[in-house]
Amino acid sequence: MKKLLFVIFLSFVSNIIYSQDYGNKATALELCANMGSSNFGTDISAENTLELILNTIGASKRFVLLPCENVSNASAFSFRGIRYIFYNRDFMQSIDSGNNWGNLFVLAHEVGHHINNHTLDFVLYATKNAGTITLEQKRNQEIEADEFAGFVLAKLGGSLSEANRVIRSISTNKDDSYSTHPSRNKRLNAVKIGYERGSNKSIQKKYNSKKDIATEYFYKGYVDGKKGDLNTALSNYSVAISLNPMMTSALNNRAIIFMDKGLFNEALEDINLAIKYKSNDAQYFDNRARIKMNLAESASDNLLLESIGDLTSSISLEPNSYRYFQRGMSKYRYFGWDKACKDFVKAKSLGEELPQFILLQLKKYGCE
Repeated sequence: MKKLLFVIFLSFVSNIIYSQDYGNKATALELCANMGSSNFGTDISAENTLELILNTIGASKRFVLLPCENVSNASAFSFRGIRYIFYNRDFMQSIDSGNNWGNLFVLAHEVGHHINNHTLDFVLYATKNAGTITLEQKRNQEIEADEFAGFVLAKLGGSLSEANRVIRSISTNKDDSYSTHPSRNKRLNAVKIGYERGSNKSIQKKYNSKKDIATEYFYKGYVDGKKGDLNTALSNYSVAISLNPMMTSALNNRAIIFMDKGLFNEALEDINLAIKYKSNDAQYFDNRARIKMNLAESASDNLLLESIGDLTSSISLEPNSYRYFQRGMSKYRYFGWDKACKDFVKAKSLGEELPQFILLQLKKYGCE
């Protein structure tokens, strides 16, 4: 998997709407657009190929798949629990010789990264946390993804030579000690191992686990939530969490539903766990601030002070106008105008449309 250079990540992510509905293709288009690409379109053959791949392991079609010309070949990553695969359409066409086996192999390789839980959340690509995975670990991940792709190719009736042709076109036998990808012979061997596993029907599939099942329930909950069926979504998220208690995306989404239902204590419990397991997601701090603001019984309630702290954390991770506005509102309610004023000025300078009463306060008193 080619590592993407998300050099303008923090500038664009502040424009995404923070809610449960963050996994649609509009978000994928924005992700790709902010990597410098502007040539989009639906590729039915790629969608069908993805479905074939997932059918071999009995997985649901819960991926956002989109061509993106700024990706060298293909790349898999996740963004707040949603799985994405971008691919370069020209590259995919170049590796097929009158058939789509090369195309299928490359997509299967990226699916393999998701199935084997290799993909970092998109947020980590823009932080120092991305460096916590060593080159050796990255090479091992590529080997596992190659094995998976070979497995899928065998299951679908493709030939080993087709997979080998792709590997030979994108790799060399140079020393891989300082590379994210293994040398050619190592990759060819990995594909062969996966292919032989896929060819032997007596060998039990390796690609099923509680985490895989939990992911499927997460996506069921996500779809139910988009449909407005909050009770069913809540049930599916709960199953996902029971199978994988550290699934932060499910904890976050269940917290949002609890909040919508007015069950703020339950929501706070979930979001506290999400932040415990993943403390670098600004959205989680936003949601906890909202929950605490709803739980606060008075302007002097310490929960309001805690919500200011949460919004400060989210601003430090991903600053944007809305977060400054929200922190200003919490400060205004807890401390008064003097402490809140600068946040409102900052929010306005970043393009936030302030309520009329705040604009009047700014005009009348300004900031000292």
